[in-house]
Amino acid sequence: MPLSELIRYFNAADSAGQSTLYPEGKRVAAWHDGLHLASRFQPIVDLAQERIVGHQATLAVRSEDGTPLSAEAAYERCNSPESIVHFDRLCRTLHALNFLAQQRYAGGYLQVAIHPRHLLAVQNQHGLVYEAILKRCGLAPEDIVLDIDAGATSGDNRLDTALANYRRRGYRLALHQAKTFDDDLLQRLQPAIVRLSEIRPPDTVDRLEPLYFELSGIDNADDLAAARALGIHLGLGRLFGEPAADCRPTHNERRVAYNSPTPTGDLP
Repeated sequence: MPLSELIRYFNAADSAGQSTLYPEGKRVAAWHDGLHLASRFQPIVDLAQERIVGHQATLAVRSEDGTPLSAEAAYERCNSPESIVHFDRLCRTLHALNFLAQQRYAGGYLQVAIHPRHLLAVQNQHGLVYEAILKRCGLAPEDIVLDIDAGATSGDNRLDTALANYRRRGYRLALHQAKTFDDDLLQRLQPAIVRLSEIRPPDTVDRLEPLYFELSGIDNADDLAAARALGIHLGLGRLFGEPAADCRPTHNERRVAYNSPTPTGDLP
């Protein structure tokens, strides 16, 4: 389905009329509650094979007067369970559409954040609506890695249930661990990826297989060498590219991944 038809479909599906998706050049933008929303993509690199295997999507937000806002500030404006579900799903739909617009040469997986308030607000069938959206975009749950903040997942069994539902549908999870690893949390949530925000040896944990470590902030050759020495599998940072509206190419025109013997851009 052409991108213009997808935009019309999603706008028509918004029965509350709270948001509008619209074309912005070759990409898609959104308008929601006085905020302009856009996608930014940062390449995720397999450090061993030195190839891009996916992209992390982040939200770029501007107010009506053009003032940049943080994504956190935009989420704080959602003051009801219904509004957080709508806004969070809108952002992930925006990222999926912009990823789709570049599928001719941007393959691999799409890593998108999912807000803990969204997980708590949805009562059941987690991931079903987003799966239907992805199918309209020519994507599937297997193409998506859901980025979860580990600090927001403890102490509420509803979050465990929600994430288990996502896994059953084929979504993979990337769990962001700030300082220390919680072995019990890893066992319960069964992430495919553990995200690190600083260079340090991955703790010795009873890992579930397969489990990959992803490091943010690889900004120079020294960072890359240190990450490799510690056995980090995946990385992103300024060395590989800043967040941008355009994805970095992962495939040639014949859909063969660069520096790869196979035509896929899956996790290594």
